[in-house]
Amino acid sequence: MKNLILSSLAVAAIFSVGATAANASPKCTTEPQDKWLSEDVMKEKIAEMGYTNIKVFKKTMSGCYEIYGYTADGKKAEVYFNPVDGSVFEKNIDGEYTSTKSKPEEKEDD
Repeated sequence: MKNLILSSLAVAAIFSVGATAANASPKCTTEPQDKWLSEDVMKEKIAEMGYTNIKVFKKTMSGCYEIYGYTADGKKAEVYFNPVDGSVFEKNIDGEYTSTKSKPEEKEDD
């Protein structure tokens, strides 16, 4: 019985870690925030890219700007942006996921 409980706990722990990793924000940059585009400039860039009706705009703890809104053609969008240059790092448009899969720029030691 004790082994069954321990096995069940181990399986639950594995699934909870996997779920947390799957929902984690990507790491878009390692640059300090003083190198980031301002929120106002980033919001302008996002609008120029055609995203509309933005419900959420936020900084993530992992170094991204993130939005929840819609594309120009009305599709639901969750998009992570590199806050240094404003490029799309990762997006989910109506359930279709795409990512640049490139690592964030690394800071060089001086």
